[in-house]
Amino acid sequence: MESQQTILKRIKSIEGTLQITRSMRLVSIAKMQKAREAMRRNQPLLDGSRRLASLGVGCMDGRRHPLIDGRPVGCTLMVILCGDRGLCGGYNAGVVRHAMAALEALDRPVKVVTVGLKAGDAFRRRGAFRPVRMFSGLSDAPMFSDAEEIAALIRSMYDGGEADEALLCYTQFTSMLIQNPAIVRLLPLGNAANDRKATAYEPGGEDMLHGVASFYLASRLYGALLEAAVCEQSARIISMDGAVRTAGDMIQELELSFNQARQGTITQEITEIVTAADAVEGGL
Repeated sequence: MESQQTILKRIKSIEGTLQITRSMRLVSIAKMQKAREAMRRNQPLLDGSRRLASLGVGCMDGRRHPLIDGRPVGCTLMVILCGDRGLCGGYNAGVVRHAMAALEALDRPVKVVTVGLKAGDAFRRRGAFRPVRMFSGLSDAPMFSDAEEIAALIRSMYDGGEADEALLCYTQFTSMLIQNPAIVRLLPLGNAANDRKATAYEPGGEDMLHGVASFYLASRLYGALLEAAVCEQSARIISMDGAVRTAGDMIQELELSFNQARQGTITQEITEIVTAADAVEGGL
């Protein structure tokens, strides 16, 4: 059995860790609530961007266009959203695993853009899927300007013929306990904007389509960034809850061991006193 001093040191060490995990949990709760509120406020913008994209499609009056109908796919671009930090259970690993499986299933060249240090680190180690661009520092508090920068890169690669479709892999929020990785199509627009009713606009035609497509893409990415932030903080809260429970259980076990060790010491001391007293009486 460990000595009482060793057990006390272990208890103090775990109590320090317990204090840190509790603090991290409180911070994550605050960040999650802030991200959920931002996601709620962004929903009207996301809905409006979808309607605007539908109007842009309608401006084409049924004519085919690569932004709407696509083209033969020779190369796929996938944007992967992860966190910048760990300690959030299987959140980052789940996204990376889901994206990796989808990429490996494709029978054509792929290009990867990562958002978040964890995704960048994971794919940088994979020679076949090394990122062409890595973004970081966005996961805690994403801004619309961040989404615009990523959207501009996607449009540049798509319009320049470097990629023939753009996919997004991120985590969709269902509840605090349920967050599932998913892959959605960003480009071509396809059914994402399916109102093809002709309407007169100025500017019209391709000018209108190009403008609304960029805004729709940025809005869609911003919504995904906010949703991913909610999922990351939810996963971190759950992870910290587990760490707090585990630390509490370990402290209880160590306190029991400490009490047993102390009781053993007391019993030994009493035994030694009784033995010494018996020896003295026998000598008399």
